[in-house]
Amino acid sequence: MSPLPVSPPYDPYDPSRTPPAGRESEYRRLHHALDRCSAGAGSVIVLHGSVGSGRSDLLYAFTDTAAERGVQVLVGTGSPLEREFPLGLARQLLQGADLAPEEAATAEALLAEGAAGGTVPAPSDRPAGRLTQRVLEGLFRLVRGLAERAPVLIAVDDRQDADPQSLEFLLYLVRRTRGTGVLTVLSSRETMTPAHPLFEVELARQPHHQHIRLDLHSVELVAEVLRTRLGAAAAERHAAEAHTLTGGNPLLVHSLVGDQDRAGSPGTLVVGEGYRRGLMHCLHRIDPLALHYARGVAVLGTGATPELLAELLLLAPDALPRALYLLHAAGLFRDGGFRHPTAAGDLLAAMRPLELAALHQRAGRLLRAAGATAATVDGHARVAEGHLRSSLGPAPAAGSGDPGAVLPEFGGGGVWEVPGPGAAAAVDVAGEDVAVKDVAEEEAAATGGFGPVPAHALQLWTGPAPAGPAVECVPTLPGTVTDADTALRHELKRLRHHFWHGRIDEGTAALARFEAVPGQAVHTEALRYWLAYWYPALLPNPARRTGPQDGATADRGDGMRLLAALLAGTVSPEDAVVRAELVLRAGRLGGVRTESLTAALTVLLYADRADRATHWCAPLAERAGARCGAHWNALLAALRAEAALRQGDLRSADEAGRAAFAHVRPEAWGVAVGLPLATMAAARTALGLHQDAAHFLELATPAGLEHTPAGLHHRYALAGHRLALGRAEQALADYRACGDTMARWGLDHLPAIAPWRLGAARAQLALGRPGSAAALADQQLARLGPVGHPRIRGLALRIRAAAGGPAERTELLERAVVLLEEAGAESELAAALGELSEAHQHDGDPGRARRADRRVRRTPALAVVPVRPPAPVPAPVSSLPVSLLPVGAVPSAGAGALLGASLPGAGPLPVAVPASEGTAGGLSEAEGRVAELAARGLSNRDIARKLYITVSTVEQHLTRVYRKLGVRRRVDLARLLGPVPPGAAADAPPRPDFPRRADLVAG
Repeated sequence: MSPLPVSPPYDPYDPSRTPPAGRESEYRRLHHALDRCSAGAGSVIVLHGSVGSGRSDLLYAFTDTAAERGVQVLVGTGSPLEREFPLGLARQLLQGADLAPEEAATAEALLAEGAAGGTVPAPSDRPAGRLTQRVLEGLFRLVRGLAERAPVLIAVDDRQDADPQSLEFLLYLVRRTRGTGVLTVLSSRETMTPAHPLFEVELARQPHHQHIRLDLHSVELVAEVLRTRLGAAAAERHAAEAHTLTGGNPLLVHSLVGDQDRAGSPGTLVVGEGYRRGLMHCLHRIDPLALHYARGVAVLGTGATPELLAELLLLAPDALPRALYLLHAAGLFRDGGFRHPTAAGDLLAAMRPLELAALHQRAGRLLRAAGATAATVDGHARVAEGHLRSSLGPAPAAGSGDPGAVLPEFGGGGVWEVPGPGAAAAVDVAGEDVAVKDVAEEEAAATGGFGPVPAHALQLWTGPAPAGPAVECVPTLPGTVTDADTALRHELKRLRHHFWHGRIDEGTAALARFEAVPGQAVHTEALRYWLAYWYPALLPNPARRTGPQDGATADRGDGMRLLAALLAGTVSPEDAVVRAELVLRAGRLGGVRTESLTAALTVLLYADRADRATHWCAPLAERAGARCGAHWNALLAALRAEAALRQGDLRSADEAGRAAFAHVRPEAWGVAVGLPLATMAAARTALGLHQDAAHFLELATPAGLEHTPAGLHHRYALAGHRLALGRAEQALADYRACGDTMARWGLDHLPAIAPWRLGAARAQLALGRPGSAAALADQQLARLGPVGHPRIRGLALRIRAAAGGPAERTELLERAVVLLEEAGAESELAAALGELSEAHQHDGDPGRARRADRRVRRTPALAVVPVRPPAPVPAPVSSLPVSLLPVGAVPSAGAGALLGASLPGAGPLPVAVPASEGTAGGLSEAEGRVAELAARGLSNRDIARKLYITVSTVEQHLTRVYRKLGVRRRVDLARLLGPVPPGAAADAPPRPDFPRRADLVAG
């Protein structure tokens, strides 16, 4: 294609169009490539350089001049915030294209298809699914059509932050544009490791590929910049010093020149706000590991050894040289340290005070162990103390009676408190009681005056080092509390430690000894409220003595007292919900301890308002993620998983449960481990993954678990698992055991903790005893009272309808639908609507039946999608209504099942999965067959051969399956559809066994 005529003639070296200073050579190479592009020879150029090297300035200067030459310019910029948006960068490029209306519509359709589901499963080493040939070829033809009308320049800035699908499209395009008028320029920042190594390798293989590296400015170039901006005299006087301060980094050079402009002509080189801001900009845009290294140098100084730095930053020693190289290559470091004395302080000032306090605390401990002087260690202690005070405010006066007030987010009691390692050492290591004061003094001597760190007790999973500094503790610093306060807090933590790990006898004896000391009983009030939840039968609940006092406790943000009052029955569930939300609302504004917030969430769950708990989990998780350690994040994830499970959102429950164990090892959970294990087991049972559920239920737990509500949840999940496997008699015994426990603890007025009567009623239905099931449902309804508990009430009405006669079924189900809709239990609502449709059909009212069916299809969150026949179950289960058994034990979902009739055989297994907008309730029969074979591991070609259809038809079915089920990869489809039935996939590769522990995180 001949070059397009332009008017007036364009001279790329016209002085009026000056390239960025010092980039004339690179600018000329880009224009030569553009000339070849205009002649019909495409190429791809990679601009590569360190942070602040002027890549973006050069790229955009070039795009401006290209546009003036009549070139069609398509510009896009990568961003870490948009890396997860499929084809987000490609959409940016095409939005700037001069497309005809029909071409724009085609582009929008292709982008939507690629983003929504137009992908094929990727190999295990790829981050996401690969785009289909249809999407890639369609987008390429659009660009080629543009190039047939005028040369095209595709300019991408910050390519390292682009989404993988857009990079795949660019690679597809580059392979096909060598003989077309398309020039592709990709700008990328130097990082520790390439974000997309396969892309880098494949791009470098292209014969029309060029690489342009932007180096730092030499002293001569810095002098030229100064001469242009400040005059010859200033350039001669300051060039060498300016190069020393900036390392030739163009961003820093121009920032420093800006400082001179603002200062006038003082005769000396001024390092002002511009330079300091430019340096912080570079440091915070460089690779996260290099930033982490710079913070370590800022704390320890340039004299720190690599071993000490690695120990401080919790990094592998072999990662340090690469981080140091990036800092030197960007001109930010010189001889292993910062170029200007204010840089270290500016960098540390941008950190959160608690992070900085923890970093100085660790530095002091390491320096003392390395033999540093006492003055050096004390200096770190004073700095850490100052940052801690600035974050948490002044310490309480001695004898204030609140030993946890110094550390409001991490210490001092609460629902989920985990004692610190000092207390653990006093009991576990020594094997006998040791004076707390001696333990504290021994720790102080070993750590240079820094007290115990509660988060050490969490024992996080091993794995790659975090990208940023991990806050492993909030230190107790010298002078913030008195020796008596410290000893008291340590003793209270030791008491909690006994109970946390199920050592009830030791804890009770230690508590008695502590309270026997005159004047110390007043300090155990918070502990007794804590024990009222974790061990309901161990000690009298203090809330039965004091009561909630007209909501004053909620106003103070004390969720723990509110939870104890709910358990004691001194506050109604309806009032408890209102007061819990006051606590949570105050927590969003700050000033409420995290343990109080987790207690308030527990109140919502136990008051049968999982919908409100779900509403509050997201903002609280965001708050905890920003301010708290792994411990609190794990507990919030466990509560979020339980709330999602109660609403039937099995995918969210499973993901949140995994997150809980990703934060904290199971053994560090203590007796609380029963809650996330129960949630994970129940979610896996509902998904039909019975082997997985069994492994969660078989994991070792502390000896005292059965004395806690977490143990009650665990037993209830075990009963549901057994019922799903067809062991109805065992399940019935487990449900009754849960009822006995709740009665013994005085918790039977809160059925939402573990609705054992409903579980027992389901077991009775499975055993063919509808009369017993109806009696249990009636008992539950009678105990609920006239108001409250909409979810439990709706479930009881569904069971009552299934156990009763046809005459009352329709009315009962209509009431159940209203209650379940109020409770936000969308999966249960969908099931109840399905039963109501069957009931209307049985009553001879097809119009109302169709209306109920339409409501099922419009249910926003979940739909029941038949996807796989279940494993065989004992015959009595077939008489149970399909939606009243845990998913996975259910026979076919026909009308006979819904109305309690016996079914001749097992049919499709309903699995609760997200339903896409516009999905008519589930998969078609053909889509279900394709999904089944794909989940077994068969390739598209094998599926086509098996079903006697074309490969293209298989791909179209899978596209719709992925969209309807909300998945993007074949492996997600296999997980969602559950385990392959025995003998069902002899020709498919076997699925690996579920690991007992590693899969808790990796899954």
